[in-house]
Amino acid sequence: MSATATTLEGRLLCASACAYAVIEGESSLDPEAALPYYAGVGFTQPPAAFQAGTEDINACLVGTTDDGVVVAFRGTLALDGPFTLPKLLDWVNDLNAKPVEGDGLPGQVHEGFLGSLDSLWDGVRDEARRQLSQAPALTPLLLTGHSKGGAVAALAAMRFRTQASLTPKVVTFAAPKSGDKAFADAYNSAMEHTRYEFADDVVPHLPPSAPFLSVLATVSFFTQRLTNLGQYDYERVGSLLYINRSLEIIPDPNNALLNERRQRLLRLILAGQLQQIGDDHKIACGYGYMTALCPGGVCPPPPVPLP
Repeated sequence: MSATATTLEGRLLCASACAYAVIEGESSLDPEAALPYYAGVGFTQPPAAFQAGTEDINACLVGTTDDGVVVAFRGTLALDGPFTLPKLLDWVNDLNAKPVEGDGLPGQVHEGFLGSLDSLWDGVRDEARRQLSQAPALTPLLLTGHSKGGAVAALAAMRFRTQASLTPKVVTFAAPKSGDKAFADAYNSAMEHTRYEFADDVVPHLPPSAPFLSVLATVSFFTQRLTNLGQYDYERVGSLLYINRSLEIIPDPNNALLNERRQRLLRLILAGQLQQIGDDHKIACGYGYMTALCPGGVCPPPPVPLP
């Protein structure tokens, strides 16, 4: 039987994993589908679940734990398993990276991620307020998410501050970039946000910045295919804790490791190691994020090989 994760980041990672277990077509979470991560969060009562958007491609959990009221946004639906219309629409939404203005948000932000937040906002805001009102005074609001969910969490955090007079703490995993420099500057001056990125996960580099595009442009395959993406030169938010392949957690708040990481990604792409890049993005048991941040108790031990 799995146990509650021993660290805050581990518990929030488990909450981000649980968000993928929202029951399709319903506003509820299947705890069995969320195993072993459900126990890892430490919910004190079953969380509320929300789905919205075309074909319900956006989802979120709001639940109370001993840490506070946790809002966990679901990431992009995985392409493994049967191919479905919601999966297609979710990936199309991610690619809709045009900078736009959003209510309660400074600067310009990713249109697709903003649409995801807008579709969920009223219900998530009201439920977070309700659970905070039933919790002890000074209970914190904690926002989290994996992949797309991490980008949406950043937008939601700023909107909670500007429209609900709440300033959450934010912890994200494998999150792409949410907005431009004006958004990032305002956000970073107002928010406590820690973002975790693992090894050669490509998603935190997206939408690709001009420097990353210049690295890719050294390969003739990409030169003619990436000519129009430089206009979406979004900025990262928060402080980075980078997890290397040895599972060491390295603070890198000024992104000093970025160029090295871009070059390594390029080498993997050229070598056709796309499976490795994809695996580095996963938060399931046995993969980098979960192994580094939930080292014991949540995930079952690996099987012992037969002699």
